[in-house]
Amino acid sequence: MPNFQLIAKLRELCQSNATLLWLEGSQTERVLSVRYQSGRIVLKLGNGTNRVVSFDRFTITAVGLQFWSQGHPGVLYKWDQVDRNSWAQNQTPHEAEFSPDEPPPNIAA
Repeated sequence: MPNFQLIAKLRELCQSNATLLWLEGSQTERVLSVRYQSGRIVLKLGNGTNRVVSFDRFTITAVGLQFWSQGHPGVLYKWDQVDRNSWAQNQTPHEAEFSPDEPPPNIAA
């Protein structure tokens, strides 16, 4: 059963005009789209990759969500200082979409 608080926060993040970022370890990537599927989060990142986030627990914060999987944290957050439409013209514009329970693209089962 989907967690309605998580889905509501994901929807809020995607509808904001802020740039969404994924922070894991020392790596930070811009998030182009977000999908919730079967208890996992699928992120389409600005570097052209998809990141499937499986998690044991999560916390809702003022600026986003923090996830833990086997003790390792990852953070999805909005960066209000940079409007999602202010990226250089040669970059793909941020098209944050939220699609609960749709199959992720190009992900093997």
